[in-house]
Amino acid sequence: MTGRSDTVTELLANLERGESLPARWYTDPAIAERELTRIFRQSWLYVGALAHLANPGDYITGYAGGVPVVVVRGEAGLAGFVNVCRHRRHEVMKGRGNARMMMCGYHAWTYDLGGQLRRAPRSEGAPGFRLEDFPLLPIRAETLGPLVFVNLDREAPPVQSVFGEVLDIIARSGIVLDDLEPHSRGEGNSPANWKAMLENYLECYHCAVAHPGFSAAIDVRPDQYRYETHEWFSTQIGPLKQSALTGRGKVPPYDVSGPVGEAQYHFLWPNLTISINPGFPNLSAELWVPDGPVVTRGFSDRFFGRGATEAFIRSMIAFNNQVAAEDDLLTDSVQRGLVGGLPDRGRFLPNAEPLVLDFQRKIIRAMVGED
Repeated sequence: MTGRSDTVTELLANLERGESLPARWYTDPAIAERELTRIFRQSWLYVGALAHLANPGDYITGYAGGVPVVVVRGEAGLAGFVNVCRHRRHEVMKGRGNARMMMCGYHAWTYDLGGQLRRAPRSEGAPGFRLEDFPLLPIRAETLGPLVFVNLDREAPPVQSVFGEVLDIIARSGIVLDDLEPHSRGEGNSPANWKAMLENYLECYHCAVAHPGFSAAIDVRPDQYRYETHEWFSTQIGPLKQSALTGRGKVPPYDVSGPVGEAQYHFLWPNLTISINPGFPNLSAELWVPDGPVVTRGFSDRFFGRGATEAFIRSMIAFNNQVAAEDDLLTDSVQRGLVGGLPDRGRFLPNAEPLVLDFQRKIIRAMVGED
C-alpha cells in the first residue's frame, strides 16, 4: 500500500521495539489519500456544538474525509446529509445558521429538512425526472454530550459505544457538561502532517522543556502526570500544582482557582482532542484535519461554564494560544526533519510516550491490510 513491502506484522514489530513509522508516512501523497478512505471515511468525526442545533431549522456544516456534510435539526430530530446538491454537486449549505429549507445557491434546487428534493426549476419538461429520486444523501449524525459527530460508514457502531466512557472521566474533573456554553471558534493551519501534530499532543515528555507557562500551572513530573489508553480514545491527566494556588511557585498565566482541580487532555480517534484546564469550567474541542500530506487545518471550539467572566475567558484563550504557538514551533521543525527523510525512523521511549505508540498502532492497523 505504500509502494514498499510493509506489513502489519513488520510495522507493529518495529513499533514494539520503539521504532516509529517511516518518514514517508508523513510526506507521501499516496498515503495521505489512503488515510482519507481507510480512516476518515470510516470514523466518527466531530463537526460542531449541539447548542447550535437547538431549534428546528438550525444547521451546521463541516467535512468528513473531504466530503462536505451538513447536520440539521428537523421535526424528527437531528439528521445528517452529504452537503452536495444532486444536480451539479455544488455545496448546498454554508457555515451554520437557521433555514426553513435547504436551497443550493447555484440553480436553486431546494430540499426540505429531511433531505427530500422539493423544487428543481425547469425540471417539469425533463423526461423521466422525478423529484423523489434525488434526495440529499443521508449520513449518520449522533451526539456525545455537547458535541455533534458524523460518520460516512452506515454500519459503524453508535458514537456513544465508541467514546461514551470519556464522559465519565470528564465528569470526574469537576466539569458539568450540561452547564457548558459554546463561546467561539478559533481556526488555523500548520505546515505539518496531522499525525505529527497529534503525536505532539499525545505526550507531555516535552512539557517541562517547551511549555514554561503550562508547567507553572500543571504538575508535569512523570510520577504525577498520568496516561490512560482505551480502545478508541486516550487520556492524559495532570494535577494542578498546589504552588500555583498558593503563589509559592512561578505565577501561572491565568487564574487556576475554581471547581476544576485537574487538567484533562483526551484524544478521540482519529482526529479530535478535548482539552480541559484547571480553574473555572472550560473545555476546548479541537479538530485536526489533513490537507494533503504536509498541511494540517483545523479549529478549536471553546466552551465555558455559565457565569465565566470575560477576563477569565480572555486569559484562558491566551493561555491555550500560547501553548499552541509553542507546539507549532516543535511540529514545524519535526515536519522539516521528516521531509528530509533522515533518519528514516525515530526512536520512542515507551514509558514517556505510551499514547504516541498506541496512536501509531491504530494508524498501522487502519492503513495496512486488504482492500
